[in-house]
Amino acid sequence: MARKYFDTADTIETTVKIRGIEYPAVVDFELFANMANFDCFNCVEHCCGDNPSIYEEQTRDFILKNIEEYNRLTKNNDILQWEGYSQNEIEKSISEDPLMVPEKHVEEEIINCTCSFKCNNSTTLCSIHSICLDKGMDSAEIIHRKPVICSLWPIEILAEDDLSMLYITLPDDFTNGFTIENYYTKSCINEEYASSPIFRRENPDGFLEEEYEPFITAYKDTLIYGLGKRCYEDIKSALIEYEVLEEEDFHMEVQQIHSKI
Repeated sequence: MARKYFDTADTIETTVKIRGIEYPAVVDFELFANMANFDCFNCVEHCCGDNPSIYEEQTRDFILKNIEEYNRLTKNNDILQWEGYSQNEIEKSISEDPLMVPEKHVEEEIINCTCSFKCNNSTTLCSIHSICLDKGMDSAEIIHRKPVICSLWPIEILAEDDLSMLYITLPDDFTNGFTIENYYTKSCINEEYASSPIFRRENPDGFLEEEYEPFITAYKDTLIYGLGKRCYEDIKSALIEYEVLEEEDFHMEVQQIHSKI
């Protein structure tokens, strides 16, 4: 289904750079003009519900260097100590275990993503991102320390088995049949759903209509530091060339990646 979609969609070819490695890519560029509002602090969905498949070394090292703040947010160390683990065992688990906690506690005592935390009784956020912001880190540093899949969410990247080509798109009416996320229940990328009474029953605050921006504008830094500047510039140029957006649409001064509680 995805291959058929990319055969018929308006696309561009570009080069993306992920973690220092370049890949050729086909980008479904028009969807990057879709309106988006990553108002995470007013969201009750658990977008941080699942662990990424890989925790890289720089993520583990960052947590170990900021372990007190990490525990204050996640309570992971407190939970594991309560379960009988020593501090050395906890730090060894962060360094070595696939999900940074002993496997038997994943989705048991420690639910959702290992790095997630709740800033109140309804909103789930990322502890790594929060610590980075508290330290005044820039977008590049934040994206470097978070797992790739978390930084790039909700961008969908499909790949040939040999990685000879990547196919990049977003959840949308046209792609919902093969994307991981359900477009119809994601208020941050579906402005119509965010204004519906169904959504407002669960989310009475936030997601204001006037705060929606084109995805490429709201996610500018993420695209540049997550997929590479060339990819961002190629998408931007195509959107302007095909008159999907105009130059003045690219005006957002403060990226939502730097929003704080």
